[in-house]
Amino acid sequence: MDPRDRDRIVDRYNQRLARFGHDARTLASGPPERHTLRFTVLREAGIESGMSVLDIGCGFGDFYGWLRRHGFDVRYTGVDINATLVDIAKGNHPDAEFVVADLQVDDLNKRFDFVVSSSAFNLALAGDNYAFVADMLQRAYRMADRGVAFDFLSSYVDFKGEGAFHYQPERVFELAKRLTKRVTLRHDYPLYEFCVYLYPDFEGWATAR
Repeated sequence: MDPRDRDRIVDRYNQRLARFGHDARTLASGPPERHTLRFTVLREAGIESGMSVLDIGCGFGDFYGWLRRHGFDVRYTGVDINATLVDIAKGNHPDAEFVVADLQVDDLNKRFDFVVSSSAFNLALAGDNYAFVADMLQRAYRMADRGVAFDFLSSYVDFKGEGAFHYQPERVFELAKRLTKRVTLRHDYPLYEFCVYLYPDFEGWATAR
């Protein structure tokens, strides 16, 4: 990510925190009903109790809270580039791990069953959004033993918010297919977004072919 974009994103959420405090409006992620649907789709990638989960752009750690409330006992690590958000997340969920990190720079030196990210790629960057997402998908895939689940705003909408970036699902699917043959594109739920799942490639597939 261009350092200018990184600084802009950190400053954006600091300003929203100053205005709204610990509130969903700070993250601009919508009402609880949307969280529930979005988190359900992420979980349906295959996350079950006992698994380890890395949440990129974790914000307040809301996905972890949702998982626990719905009976999924996971080993959760949340990372975010905004230190203030991470501090609040630690206070919300002292039983989980939270880290201030930029995964394009910082190496966690850990592997996880699933790597997820929700609403972390919604802003239009000064740099190339698709190049950034391609890099983040690759980094997530390398850290995941069971799968990756990322969601994005869709280009298949009749309205686009100012400053938002709406991705063409076909392009994100193509980026994912560069990494593994096992890709699922979810555009079947009633939000203006979609989700991609990436799973480890078929063992021996190339040889068998």
